[in-house]
Amino acid sequence: MSKVFGCILPFLCVAALATENLHPILPPTTGIAVQGAFELDEDVYSLDMDVAAEYAIIPRYLSLYVDGAFRFLGVSYEYSTEGYLHNYCNLHVNGFNETYAGIRVLPVSFLGLNAGWRSPPGEGSQKNRFHRLNIEPFSYLQFSRTLSLGTAFRYNAFLEDKNYKPGDEIGFKASLVWKLGWNDTLHTGWQLSEVFLYQARIEESENRNLARAYRKMDDKYHGYKMKFDVTRFFRMFGRSVGFGINYEIHDGTIFGFEAGHRIAIETKLY
Repeated sequence: MSKVFGCILPFLCVAALATENLHPILPPTTGIAVQGAFELDEDVYSLDMDVAAEYAIIPRYLSLYVDGAFRFLGVSYEYSTEGYLHNYCNLHVNGFNETYAGIRVLPVSFLGLNAGWRSPPGEGSQKNRFHRLNIEPFSYLQFSRTLSLGTAFRYNAFLEDKNYKPGDEIGFKASLVWKLGWNDTLHTGWQLSEVFLYQARIEESENRNLARAYRKMDDKYHGYKMKFDVTRFFRMFGRSVGFGINYEIHDGTIFGFEAGHRIAIETKLY
């Protein structure tokens, strides 16, 4: 398994791009997940294929990860009958979205650090077009063999592009993972997880093409995301393979948190 991920991870780091995915806070491990997702985001309907891969250099202590997706279709449709018939259909761009890659370390059993970098998207997104550094110290608490809780605080800083500088952001993340009918030896059974993320901009963005007195953008926005996931793991081909479904809701005024819903069918391999 380690040899396989050692080969595919460099490729994914180059080729896989994605909207930011919500993962529960767990110790570093080796695994890969693929999902097909349908999203409604502010009257835009889209269909994505997401890939998330993690390679544990030192299991439970140190890992590298990458999240990726390709948007196959994005379309908006409007229909009005207010005094007249009107149909409007707009085919949006499709292609790669943003790239998320980073490193996770858990030097002690309950405290760790997640550091990641986001690169701008290809043709699959009109948002998040700035390089971003994410620093996220986290805590991991194993309450029992089948129940764990994770919390994290995050700080996001952005690179200036075309004389536009987004303001820095802070956030709070929490996750709960509950296993039912779980076999530790075979890694089989049910796994239920919930992830919550709140994020807020703490300083105004600046348009540095303007005079200093007019640069501030008055955009101290905020937003939240919640994701629910149910997965059933089986023993197949000598590996733990999971099949599941997840649902995400997000709402807010900050980029990436606009009102919307996302539902996906997923496969996981460990």
